[in-house]
Amino acid sequence: MTGIWIRASSGVDRPDISHVTAAGQAVMDAYDQATDNILRCLIDWGRLNTVSGFPMEMIVSENQVTILYEYNHSVRRVFLDQTEFPTDYPPSQVGYSIGHWEDDTLVVETRNLLAGWINMEGVAPYSDAAVATERFTLDLEQRLLTVERSVEDPEYYSGPVTWTTEYAPAQFPIYPYDCTVGSYGSGLED
Repeated sequence: MTGIWIRASSGVDRPDISHVTAAGQAVMDAYDQATDNILRCLIDWGRLNTVSGFPMEMIVSENQVTILYEYNHSVRRVFLDQTEFPTDYPPSQVGYSIGHWEDDTLVVETRNLLAGWINMEGVAPYSDAAVATERFTLDLEQRLLTVERSVEDPEYYSGPVTWTTEYAPAQFPIYPYDCTVGSYGSGLED
């Protein structure tokens, strides 16, 4: 799994949010793209890094998997030598991740996420109570990395939100991410 990966299944990996609660629906109804600070390069909400079209680099070692996302220069560490989540870790965009191997599949659980959005379109919010589980499986024949995802959030959904994303090897490096106020989301009204 070590290498640079780019999403290969754009547009087909939509989460099923048919079981949204009234609280989750209220957050969706209140969403206004014109006031979305992520689109203005002002980071104040979480966005699961897994939803962007930007590449990610995975570095697998014995006790940790490090994921470097081009989007927002985010760094995520998946600790393979831990089984319990710390009680004093602050919430962040990438949360706190603990993983283990089930045969050739990397299973990752993430907690301590900032409330935010599963996708970039202001649909499928998650609260700070959300717990994400991912199953990373590499298909050596097709050279695809498949990630099955599930977000449990009893505040916004009556059941898990699930979706699958496929990644292909990227034929380019991770580039510097330039998102300064006004460089992205141009056309949004102040």
